[in-house]
Amino acid sequence: MSPAARLPVAVHGAEGRMGRLVAALVEAAPDCELVALVTEPGRCVPAGALHPRLAVIGQEAMGGVLPSGCVIVDFSVAAALPGLLAGAAMAHARLVSGTTGFDELALQTLRRHADAHAVVHAANFSVGIPALQMVLQLLARTLPGGFTAEQVETHHTAKLDRPSGTARALAAAWQRIRGGEPVPVHAQRIGGVVGEHTWTIGDQEETLVLTHRAQSRAAFLRGVLPAIRFVAGRERGFYGLGDVLTSLADDAALAGGS
Repeated sequence: MSPAARLPVAVHGAEGRMGRLVAALVEAAPDCELVALVTEPGRCVPAGALHPRLAVIGQEAMGGVLPSGCVIVDFSVAAALPGLLAGAAMAHARLVSGTTGFDELALQTLRRHADAHAVVHAANFSVGIPALQMVLQLLARTLPGGFTAEQVETHHTAKLDRPSGTARALAAAWQRIRGGEPVPVHAQRIGGVVGEHTWTIGDQEETLVLTHRAQSRAAFLRGVLPAIRFVAGRERGFYGLGDVLTSLADDAALAGGS
């Protein structure tokens, strides 16, 4: 792919741990071009400090810097959403969001942006979490009514939201199918644990235990590039990582059958 055909990508939350990893991931992708690094409003970091080529701009400068139609990848904080969406709308940008902690009103705002520009939002961009969610949904449909579930999530001590956005998304996916009382979610913040979600489901006779464990932060990046390519090919709509992975599987099936 020629440089002119590469997908322009901006990273919002560029000074955070995940933002730095995303920026490096984008720069290493042959079909993407890192065009902007964005941080909190009113802040500017000159080129050479965080990145050799790009300055880090404040959120309020997005509309004047971002190329029209680019993809913004957001790993920041929930409170930054209004400014992010204002800048994204000015740039007619598609959005890949891995930020957690949104309340229902914020999610509605994100969906309104998706009415005009494609959005992929996921609490976790690992490949294993969507697979775990699909298994939980299958079990929610299949297991007899006497089976109950509880979830334990464990993360490093610096993680702010408790329980994690991933844990809440998994519990919501179970409850949408199963109904009844919300699944109890127990949150632990221990040392440098990257991320672990364990479900225990059982009745008086049998117990199932399902665990997803991230060995490194790189696990949370595995779905980012596929999500960038996915939204870049769509005008509008609100999608999850499951939609991205299903699209990849469909493409692979078509390629295999050709």
